Amino acid sequence: MPGTRGTVLVVDNEHATVELIADFLAGKQLGVARAHTLDEALAELEHVRPECMLLSLGLADVDGLDALKRIRQVNVGVSIVVIADPLALGAFDYVLKPIDFDFLTRAVDKALQAGAPVIEYGPTEPAEAASSPQSLLYTLALEIFRATRAFTLEARASVGGALEQAALSAMQRGVGGEKAEVIRALNQLRNMINFARDLGDLSGEAAERLDEHVTHARRSVGLS
Repeated sequence: MPGTRGTVLVVDNEHATVELIADFLAGKQLGVARAHTLDEALAELEHVRPECMLLSLGLADVDGLDALKRIRQVNVGVSIVVIADPLALGAFDYVLKPIDFDFLTRAVDKALQAGAPVIEYGPTEPAEAASSPQSLLYTLALEIFRATRAFTLEARASVGGALEQAALSAMQRGVGGEKAEVIRALNQLRNMINFARDLGDLSGEAAERLDEHVTHARRSVGLS
């Protein structure tokens, strides 16, 4: 849109959330498009061609991973910032509810500068060399969510949820450069991984694999 730094498509089924974020972004010299369903979002992607998309994974009409795949089929160039409690594959960054507007501003600015990322689908292996802390924290969170998908409903509601939240917190704080908070989240993750193993929710092999990812992430922020 003329006179703006770029255009952001805000997608959330909560109308109040969309308007709140849209008003905030408009004050940051950003053009804003709105959608409340995936179909509306896909139409806006073709019509408006935004540079960045804020996508809520709480959309009632579609699974989050399916939404990301369908978006990429329509527009491979848009940078996607997820507004979510859960983690999704294929997004540039993550903003957790309730909205931290300072973090939201940084995430959108980075997305506008970076353009769409290249995402490789498939298993991830710990790779410490030439990996940034942000990349290692992303990989750690991805592996945590892969592991918790296999949990029983009871385990997901307790241990699984705590693991996922700690992983998301570490990743988000890593993007923000908040080292002390990253360390706190990684320590919590290590404790929760051991707890899940002792409860039988994680096999010994799975726990060791996750702990290896935690180790690489810890080293990337200067811990042993």
